Amino acid sequence: MKIMKFNLLIKVLMIFMAVSFVSCTKLNEKIFDEASGTSLINDPANAPGLVNPAYATLRKTNEFWGVWGLQEACTDEAMFPTRGTDWYDNGSWQAFHLHTWTSEHTIVKSGWDVILQGISRANTGIYYLKQFPSSGEIDGYIIELRFLRAYYVYLCNDFWGQTPFRKWDETDYSIPPEVMNRKDATQWLITELKEIIPLMKTKSEMPKGRVTKAAGQTLLAKIYLNQKIYTGTAAWNDVITQSTNVIGSGDYTIASDYWAQFQYGNPDESEAIFTIIHNDNYDLGGGGVWVNFTLHYNQTFGNYTSLWNGGCITKTFWDTWQNTDPTDVRKYDDRIISTCGFNQGFLVGQQYSVDGTALETRDGKPLIFVEDVNLTNASEAQGIRVIKFAPNPETTRQFNEGNDFYAFRISDVYLMRAEAEFRNGNVGSALADVNAIRSARNATPKTSLTLEDIYNERGYELYWEGKRRQDMIRFGYFNKPMSEKPETPAYTNLFPIPQSALDVNPNLVQNPGY
Repeated sequence: MKIMKFNLLIKVLMIFMAVSFVSCTKLNEKIFDEASGTSLINDPANAPGLVNPAYATLRKTNEFWGVWGLQEACTDEAMFPTRGTDWYDNGSWQAFHLHTWTSEHTIVKSGWDVILQGISRANTGIYYLKQFPSSGEIDGYIIELRFLRAYYVYLCNDFWGQTPFRKWDETDYSIPPEVMNRKDATQWLITELKEIIPLMKTKSEMPKGRVTKAAGQTLLAKIYLNQKIYTGTAAWNDVITQSTNVIGSGDYTIASDYWAQFQYGNPDESEAIFTIIHNDNYDLGGGGVWVNFTLHYNQTFGNYTSLWNGGCITKTFWDTWQNTDPTDVRKYDDRIISTCGFNQGFLVGQQYSVDGTALETRDGKPLIFVEDVNLTNASEAQGIRVIKFAPNPETTRQFNEGNDFYAFRISDVYLMRAEAEFRNGNVGSALADVNAIRSARNATPKTSLTLEDIYNERGYELYWEGKRRQDMIRFGYFNKPMSEKPETPAYTNLFPIPQSALDVNPNLVQNPGY
């Protein structure tokens, strides 16, 4: 028992060393030693420090070699081709594109570790907050942690269909946690969210970056949206109900300027429902280094001097854009060219420096990004690149992006409702929601609608925002051939349980096919 208590104390002290960002205006790092630990967890004034670690883990979900990679690098929206000796990494990126991953794959393990860390941090915070006298503040923090725990469980359930789970008061870590199967985890999530949503606060009642009632409703809508995949039973009416609750709140509006919400510094966040906070003024840990991993080595600008010439889109995804309106603003925006040399959206064709000089590859050829990509032997210029978030050229931390990331935003909610309405046979309602988005993006409103139209619209609106794998599975595209990937078996819709997890928890069983 003494060993167990000591381990718990060390765990808490390590958590308190995490960077705090519950306040949206002040970020402090507080480090506590073992001697101060006992008084710390007995003082309600320190309650925010118990909430922060579960929020901080969210930043790690944006890492391209982890959770973001799980959602994007195995889809048509993102691939990391081998370029000479670059980006081979023992074949790991090729395997991810081809859906030939194993239980030892780095991205699979990294994503699993981050998500399980998030669940653990939320539970630890709940445990110690429960030791304090109940109050509006303490109870509110517990509700936030219950939402964050549910979000991490949702991710684990979506990726692996198995979720190791302890209740907050199960503190004997010598006993391996029980494992919820996909159906049970889905039901747990629905029950948990229905309990906490009425207790969550609205956007106006919470600081930026903190979870709100709409975040809870959107997560519940997401679970219902994928319930047929998770359990075999559709829940389209429930998607419509929860989506309508969020839209009807009036707290969130479709941005009239699509690219304004992706600018550095003070973007338009009228769409932001659940935001993951980043700040390049601090070394916060975690993040996607969005600019570095996609731009060519020679596209340096400002203080960005280390660019890696990696991720791009596939020709399969680019082909979905060929019949779009040339006026659709989501494809290209030029507002950062004067400071960065490149545009936002898709980077196609000849690339230029900030001063307008035509750039070249390292061997002196014109740097012209083209749509065709060879997965195993790509040239430096193959592959259309993506810049979704505008960087800060003057940053002093080029590997700590300063752009907030939207886990949920209102345009996604409109498209979720449109999909549910369409699948329910209410084509007129679905059309209205799709056109609400298209009109705001300067795209011609549709007069008719197919399920494929909705799928494509989600790609146009949400590319590189960590939604594609789930969408491809739900619409039936994930296993189909794409850009050198042959048709793959249905079992790849779930990732393998990492071998490192199987080794320590006998309650886990490897997913079929692996």
